[in-house]
Amino acid sequence: MIKTERRKWGADAHERKVENLYSGGIKNYVDFHSGYLNFGLWEDGIADYVRAAENLVHRMGTILGLNESSKLLDVAPGMGTQDIYLSENFSPLSIVGLDVTWGHVEHGRRRALEAKVEDRVQFHHGTAIELPFPEGAFTHILSIEGPEHFDTREKFLHEARRVLQPGGVIAMADFIVKKAPRNLFERFVADAARRLWQVPRANVYPAEVYRTKMELAGFEEVEIQEIGASVIPGYYFEQMRPETIQAISKIRGYRLARLGLLLDIAVYRGFMMGLLEYVLVRGVRS
Repeated sequence: MIKTERRKWGADAHERKVENLYSGGIKNYVDFHSGYLNFGLWEDGIADYVRAAENLVHRMGTILGLNESSKLLDVAPGMGTQDIYLSENFSPLSIVGLDVTWGHVEHGRRRALEAKVEDRVQFHHGTAIELPFPEGAFTHILSIEGPEHFDTREKFLHEARRVLQPGGVIAMADFIVKKAPRNLFERFVADAARRLWQVPRANVYPAEVYRTKMELAGFEEVEIQEIGASVIPGYYFEQMRPETIQAISKIRGYRLARLGLLLDIAVYRGFMMGLLEYVLVRGVRS
């Protein structure tokens, strides 16, 4: 598969806003947190961030049912670390990562070269709502903490079905609304998290709506598992560690690091107030 080059987003494009959100200090990340960006799965006594991040990735690979014959598309793979992990631990035939942030693509390609898996792990720049792949190109699709950003998640689901083979599996780690805000303060927290994190308003809905949208997009056997208690608090307290704050400040700069802290606080408060939830979602292409 030919490597795609950098795409240019229009001034008002949502993709441009998301890329700007994640591009700050991207050149300086290198191997901080081993390149992982996900919230992690903090269970079984795990207290180390990298172990929690890998635990989440491993859980997703297991949910997908990856094996030696799998052709995986990872949409929003971050800096590529998770795909190197999946390649080494599940041995799929191929992995293609597609990310909206060009700096992530560059890191992913570097990591694939360093791990000597560039022949079967590739990274491309693009948008989740216009997947640049033919129909039925993949057996599995993964997206960890990307779907909330897609404009819209519903468009992505239709594209995902198009590029999946019949019987193919999709698995996502995502955020949903648990309940509607009841007062001005709760509305402020919920909207602050949404705006800071570049989440389109059209993606704000509860599990039952999520399930319906997946079914309407052509997925069956839809499963949605709430695991926020094993995800959000662990990540929040990791981000609040003075050592982490100091490291992120050096990487992203003072202003962007503080913006990130505000987002982490808003997400944590939203979860603790019962406003949002972290879910694992799985479906099978009909």
